[in-house]
Parts: sequence; structure tokens; C-alpha cells
Amino acid sequence: MEFKWIYNGIYVYSLKIYQGMIVTGNPLLVGVSGKMKNLVVKQYKDKTVLTAVPDMSGRKLSQKQRDANQRMQMAVKCAKAYTKNPRLKQRACEMLQVPPNKVFRAIVKQFMLTDGYEGIFEETEQEILDKKTVATLKTIITREVPDAELMLFGNRAKGAYDAHSDWDILILTTTNYPKTLKWELQEKLFNVTLQQGTRVNILLAQKAKWYTEPEYEILRKRIEKDLLPVT
Repeated sequence: MEFKWIYNGIYVYSLKIYQGMIVTGNPLLVGVSGKMKNLVVKQYKDKTVLTAVPDMSGRKLSQKQRDANQRMQMAVKCAKAYTKNPRLKQRACEMLQVPPNKVFRAIVKQFMLTDGYEGIFEETEQEILDKKTVATLKTIITREVPDAELMLFGNRAKGAYDAHSDWDILILTTTNYPKTLKWELQEKLFNVTLQQGTRVNILLAQKAKWYTEPEYEILRKRIEKDLLPVT
């Protein structure tokens, strides 16, 4: 195979390539590594090895190879989903003990080693406890405020929280409830989280006023992009 260097439409250099050819002293290949069209360039100490890109059109994969390729595709999809979500990305960094710039590959590796059934792919005891806590808080709130629409804000909504982070909850209603209801709810909710060493901070507002009244405008703009619905 002959490989030609063309720069701005001008012929510069040509080289005939033989499988596994070793080239030394060629200034055009100094420090070059990787795929160049139909040529693969690799550097080994003081030697440059040139090989043609193999023709894979007639290659037949075994069932084991097909299964491995499928697992890799699933692992990459999983890593993309985790790194797209700030909370999941932070969780993966903590559990795999890697910095954010290395977590994608770490997730892929973890998936391939466990088939996606262990480690970061399973809920921790704290996550299970948090789910129970938020479900209990929702039950108490909706018992007192049947038309309540609940959303988390603050660190728990952003994903940057730990076991002792506060529960910041926005409660939007269609009914205009008295302001005293907020403090009554606050007391009942506090009893739920007291044992965990956390606090509940609630913001109770009529939905129509929340989106239109000037008194809520600054706070609304500050937290609206991070609001997380409680389902």
C-alpha cells in the first residue's frame, strides 16, 4: 500500500507501506501515533511501526464476542446516563473513589465487572432510608394539605448532599391556607427527621401567588432550575 502526504493540494511525500513496516529517521512521523486514514502509526521507543488498517468486512464474531460487544454498549449507555445526572455522577465518584474526569471509564469498568448488578448500581442503606423518609414526609404533608404539590430544593435537589443534609421542601397549593399551617407542619415533620440528625425547612405558598407575587420572585428565580418533584 502506498501512503501519500498532501498539504494544501501539493504533493509532499509518499511511502510504500508493508505490513508491520518499521521506519526510523523519518521527520514526518516523529511523535505521530494513531490512525491516519488506512494507516495505523505506533511509536515504540526509537522505532515507528506502520501497519495497514485490517479489513474487518469478512470477520465473523463468535457468540461470546457478540455478547461482550453488547455488554460494552450497555456499559457505555449506563455511564452516559450516570454522568448526565449530577447526583448520580457525584455518587459514582464517591463509591468508585475517582475524580469526575475519570468517572465515565470507571463506571464502564464497574459495569463490565459486575454486569450492572453490584456496587454503584444498587441502592445503599442510606438511599433506602432517604426514600422512606421522603415518603413519610409526603404522607404527613398531604394529610394536612390534600392539594399540595411538593418539590425538593437546595442541596438534596441539586444532588450535592449527605446523610445529614436538610430537607428543603416547597409546598405549592391551590388553596390559600393560613400562615400558621406552616409552623404546624414544620413541627410534625421535625419529629420525623430528628432521629436522623436532619432538619426540615418548608416553604408554603399558594401556587398562583408563587408565580406572580413580587415577594417570591427573587427566591423563585434562585431555586426554580433545581426544583425536584416529589412523586
